[in-house]
This record gives sequence, structure tokens and C-alpha cells, in this order.
Amino acid sequence: MRRIFLSYRIKDSVHATAAIAGLLAQHYGQDNVFRDRDSLPLGSVYPRRIRRELERADVVLAVIGPSWLTIKNRNGVRCLDDERDWVRTELRMAFEREMQVVPVLLDDTKLPDRALLPADIELLSLSMYWQVRHRTFESDVRGLIAELEGRPGTPPAESGPVQHNTATSGGNVYANQGGGDFTIHLNHGKPDERS
Repeated sequence: MRRIFLSYRIKDSVHATAAIAGLLAQHYGQDNVFRDRDSLPLGSVYPRRIRRELERADVVLAVIGPSWLTIKNRNGVRCLDDERDWVRTELRMAFEREMQVVPVLLDDTKLPDRALLPADIELLSLSMYWQVRHRTFESDVRGLIAELEGRPGTPPAESGPVQHNTATSGGNVYANQGGGDFTIHLNHGKPDERS
């Protein structure tokens, strides 16, 4: 059974990470999925417990949302530029241990460019990633689970609006772009009499 450690930024992806952790726990069991807010009992010494959980895990999922790379601390310094930043520390420890690190990109978030990462975690920019989208959330996480188990998962759906068109014999086209139906009338002459 795989043991999974979830690394994330609270200000960037706390809710998405909680939902991902929930689906992973359904499959692997709660004891095999570590997310600090769910897994640390009161009175835990944070640094010690994080290190221990990383040592027990065999895969780290780095959940990366739109502001993961740019969030700043209270001093106005980008969090990743602080050597004591916990997300950076978790990833550095994982790479030092040569663990499997999977970036999980939320919605349209791009994999961070190597030049924008500190040297001790720059391997993140070269890691094979998985995308999880709001619209296809559950199937994307199920695909991630399949990949983690060595079975090909269904690749996440493409982004952007999806348009479905239906034409009627009267010349009307009904289009649905995910936000409701509307009608386009294309009947500008005699109807086509061919059968």
C-alpha cells in the first residue's frame, strides 16, 4: 500500500488539497495519506512530525495552484526564497531522499519554470506532473490514483469552454457552451430540399 504525503500552500490550495486527500483516503485509507491539518494531533511538534511522515512516505504530491510560486510572507519576501519555508523544506527533503515527487497542478496552473525555483528544489520543474481541474475533479483524482498504482490513468480533460452544437432540420443550431443554451437561426433562404 502506498503512503502519500501532501505538500501544499494553505493560501494557495487548502480546499482543493483537502478534497484530494479525501479521495486518496477513500482508496488508500486515512492512515496512508498525510495532510498536516488532518493528520497532526494536538500537541504534535510540527518539524519533528513532518520529517517523520516524509520518511514514512513513498510519494509526495506537491499540490500547486495559481499563486503557489508567488505567495509572499509577512515581510514581503516570496515564501520560496526563504530557506525555512515549510513547502520548500518538504520538497527539498523529498528530493534529497530521491523520493517520487509528483506536481499536481490545479486547473490551468503551469509547472513552475526552473529559473523561478530555488536550486534545492529545481528538480520540481523536471518532474512528470498530473493536472486536476475543478470541472473534472473526481475523475482527474481517480486518474492520478491509477497512475500512482502503475495503471494508465485517463488524462485530465482539456481546459477551456466546451461547445456542443445540435442542428435541427429547420435550420436552427442549438449551442451549449457549458453556461446555458442559446439558439442561432441560420435559415436565410429556402430550406434545402435534398433528402
